[in-house]
Amino acid sequence: MRIILMLLVLCLGLLPATASNAQTLDTSRFRIEWQVVNRFRLFRDDQFFRLHENAWRQYLLHVDGRGLEADERSRLVAQTSVLGSEHVLNDRYIAFSNILRKNFDWRGWAARDDADTCYDSKSRTYSGCGGIGAYVNPTAHSIELWLGTMGGSVPEGTRCEWRIDGNVVAVQSCRERVSGPNIVLPYPAGAEVSVNVVGEQPIFADAKVRDLLIAGMGDSFASGEGNPNRPVAFQEAKRYRNLYPLRAPNDASGSAVWSDDLCHRSLYGQLLRAALQIAVENPHAAVTYLDYSCSGASIEDGILGPQVYVDRVDEGKNNTKPSIRPVSGDDHDSQIYRILHDLCRREPKKRDGLIICPDGDFRRQLDFVFLSVGGNDLGFSNVVAWASLRDGVSSAIAGFLGATVSADEFGSRMRDQLPTDYARLAKAMEQALPLVSAPDGIFDPSRVVLSAYPDLVTDANGDLCDADLAADEVEDHHPANQSLDMFSSWLLVRSARLAQVHAQFAQLFKRMGELAEDHQWTFAGGSYAGRLFDGHGFCAQNLERLSDPAEVLMIPCWGLTERDTQTCQSSLSAKDRHWRPYNPATQNYPYAQRQRWVRTFNDAYMAVNQKVLYRSGRISERASEAVFSETTGALHPTSEGHAAMADAIMLAIRPTLADILSRQD
Repeated sequence: MRIILMLLVLCLGLLPATASNAQTLDTSRFRIEWQVVNRFRLFRDDQFFRLHENAWRQYLLHVDGRGLEADERSRLVAQTSVLGSEHVLNDRYIAFSNILRKNFDWRGWAARDDADTCYDSKSRTYSGCGGIGAYVNPTAHSIELWLGTMGGSVPEGTRCEWRIDGNVVAVQSCRERVSGPNIVLPYPAGAEVSVNVVGEQPIFADAKVRDLLIAGMGDSFASGEGNPNRPVAFQEAKRYRNLYPLRAPNDASGSAVWSDDLCHRSLYGQLLRAALQIAVENPHAAVTYLDYSCSGASIEDGILGPQVYVDRVDEGKNNTKPSIRPVSGDDHDSQIYRILHDLCRREPKKRDGLIICPDGDFRRQLDFVFLSVGGNDLGFSNVVAWASLRDGVSSAIAGFLGATVSADEFGSRMRDQLPTDYARLAKAMEQALPLVSAPDGIFDPSRVVLSAYPDLVTDANGDLCDADLAADEVEDHHPANQSLDMFSSWLLVRSARLAQVHAQFAQLFKRMGELAEDHQWTFAGGSYAGRLFDGHGFCAQNLERLSDPAEVLMIPCWGLTERDTQTCQSSLSAKDRHWRPYNPATQNYPYAQRQRWVRTFNDAYMAVNQKVLYRSGRISERASEAVFSETTGALHPTSEGHAAMADAIMLAIRPTLADILSRQD
């Protein structure tokens, strides 16, 4: 009888649990959820990444509130996620409302104290997070864990044990998310994660991070030119020439701040914003981003070889005639060399005139190369300036603006030069870069994503900026001329020339698409083909907010004139003077939402205000005036423009990205 009773007890112990003693957690009602904490590894502070993740989620809530059909909602989110996030982060108004923020930071989100990155601007290397080896090859990713429910709820006060590969990493309330320095997933292997109520059986999940290595290369449309991480500030009490705003402070310490000073590289660049959006949208992935883009770069002079930077130095002595020299890079200062120096375990070498990694000894393979280049080879921004240059201006101005690049010359270069330049670039990347998508290690050109250039010359209606004058009109009647009023002595918009430039933009888009197809690159043409900049060119204004300083095209001016739109006029006798149309010290909003997505010459003065320095570090005002450095950044996208271009990149790569992230390798 005793044996029978013992067998009965044993059998009862093996029976499934009844309702009274069932496990608190089971896979029919609960699942393990997780996400990588800092999914954009360029950012050192995970809170800075969360700023962007939360902005995107806030934008999604706004979209959901519009009551769209599912397909329409999906299309809108796919086309506008980066732009929507930018509006949440930088708009003067509470996002998608007409209510002004009380605590608006006019400097923009990139000026925050926690905006540190793994790129060291002083050494110009990725040494800020333990060195290039640790940055390129992570060994683990911090994650956040929590219980996802499928109709069940955990009793209040229940405590859970969390394990990673069998090791207890946390014991706390089952209703709380788990994170911390020891909550990490090994990379690349991943780990088994489990959770159980104390004393009960666990539920399991396999967790593995997909870390994407992405490099950004290219020119000023890639680097974020015109949009420094921290823009310049202006004084109220002092005047420049007794008329225009003066920087505060007006020395080197008052200069705009960039991720890379020489390259005018910023966190607003379209390539970076696209890489960041990949991280935002994919909780089980991470992005390791390497940015080499540089303002002024062309294919030969910048990517394949050293370049002349946008910075200049005055070699003269104080109060003498300026002796201005552009800052130039050396043989190791090309973008292709820099990326190989970071990815190759050995010193890069030249073979047949091209730089390579000896024996292909790379630290790691690339997943994508984001690219924006070709514009400087043709004179992209200079052809727009050509449309604005007054006849008879000095040769110094013409030389600085590259005004000899007419629409016809631009077209000739596009036809005759661009195919050769792109072919040389394609060959160099195939020889140099570890960009593969298959186990056989064959170079995959489709992972090169070429971004199109937008159309810069439309008004708020999507029409060509108008500057034709009637018999009784003055030049400053038109917004197109108001946008460059400080420089009106040598700039004047002419509609006939703008029309020629407008036509060349269309041809450039077509030509770039054809060449990208020839080289099997992915062409992110949406910024032009999607007409994203229609209604957002350099002369565009929101007519419902004309008094908003962000919409004003005029530059602040001290003094009164006959017309509100007239440029500054000296008036020694006038006593009643003030700032118009707004106070530069308190109402300068470089990153607030506005109709125009293109930096005007006035905008460049109010955001970048580049100065030429002596070697001692002091400002050379004479040299700055001689080379018109305060206009550096004009005719480039604003932060909104870069965000829209990043959305265009995302549209082009999402199918490939989905395939990469779905793989189990």
